[in-house]
Amino acid sequence: MGAPTERVPLSVVARYAPAGFAQGLLPLIVGSWLMYYYSPPEAEGQVLLLPATIGLIRLLERIAGAIIEPWFGYLGDKTRSRFGRRRPWMALGMPALLISFVLLWFPPAASSPDAFGTILHLALVLMVFHAAYSAVFISYNALLPALAKTTEDRVRLSMRMATFEVLSNVAGAVGAAPLVGLGAVTMAGIAFSNGFQVLGMVCGALSLVALLPVLTVDEPEGSVGQVQTYSFFESLRMSAKNRHFLGYGGLMLGMRMASMSSIIAVPFVGTQLMGLDEGQASLLLAVIIIVATLAFPFVERLAVRRGKARIMRWGGLGFICVLPLIGTVGLIPGVSALVHGTVLFALAGFSVATLFVLPRALLADIIDRDAAATGHRREASYSGMSGVVEKVGEALATGMVGVLFQFFGNSTEVPMGLRLVGVFAAFGVGLGLLAFSRYEDAA
Repeated sequence: MGAPTERVPLSVVARYAPAGFAQGLLPLIVGSWLMYYYSPPEAEGQVLLLPATIGLIRLLERIAGAIIEPWFGYLGDKTRSRFGRRRPWMALGMPALLISFVLLWFPPAASSPDAFGTILHLALVLMVFHAAYSAVFISYNALLPALAKTTEDRVRLSMRMATFEVLSNVAGAVGAAPLVGLGAVTMAGIAFSNGFQVLGMVCGALSLVALLPVLTVDEPEGSVGQVQTYSFFESLRMSAKNRHFLGYGGLMLGMRMASMSSIIAVPFVGTQLMGLDEGQASLLLAVIIIVATLAFPFVERLAVRRGKARIMRWGGLGFICVLPLIGTVGLIPGVSALVHGTVLFALAGFSVATLFVLPRALLADIIDRDAAATGHRREASYSGMSGVVEKVGEALATGMVGVLFQFFGNSTEVPMGLRLVGVFAAFGVGLGLLAFSRYEDAA
């Protein structure tokens, strides 16, 4: 028997998949370095905002996103233009996305923590960043069900998108710390006050390069479906009645809570529990990503043969087993904290691979089921609703990690907050698996 036929043209894959680099890089940098920049560990920089303040801002940002994202999805599905339904939203959102991302690293000067100007700056810029990210990537992800029609193609195209996300994660893990370490520097005639500003400019430029080709991808003919006459609230009701989406959404909520908690905690675990410097700590993400990448083909084969839902559950169970153990780093006599932590992060690689590869393919199946039941193609609406669920999970993670850090500590001297992060994350995944327990793969 020959290899599966690639039904999505390679020319389309080459223009579509690279945007996954920007989709992965921008939230990774924000998630892993924003709190470190605004609220660094004691004696490692000026504290601009307290951890709990950052957690509250991010929680409010995600609440606003929970309102905005479904609207973007609803409007995207109803958009009709000579450029299609998706490209206008991507083209409009890209400038705001990249400019707001850069501005995150240029807060106003402040002499003390929690200055009003700093709070206002971070809150407003994060809101714009979130809205623009939604406009661009809801439309981007909504193209996948139209481009790929079979399980094999969907998993395969999702894996290619995930490969670019992995590249972005490697770039972020390996390149972020050296850029941050540059400190105050002048580059190309521009004076930067610190390396975080250099990081923002470089990541913004790389994301622009990754995003531009997707604007040339056409939505396939016949993928639009009938003219949609339902209202926004009817669209929400239709999604809320879809039991497969409810199960999927519960799992994504828990998984995103776990992944964001871990992303925030990794620099602190590396520097405070494992005794690494910032550059070495950033390589811990690379360990996870490399193992996950090696697992991609394995996850693809398993998903096609055993079912996407089953393999997604295996990934969740892996998180439950590994994440709580991160809190034990440095506590086992005779075991190096460096070796202990590195092994645990490597063991999380399979679960991370399932989170990279399978959710898009699962959501595409849910969209097809919905279209068969309602007669409407609502790719962007479901992409928006999925984004809401994921962002709520990330917001809960950011808020809880901020509280854990502030009240239980995030330093070598007071590390209990760091040690509790993995327990909190595993609990969230467990609740997600319960919600997902009745999900069945499409025939």
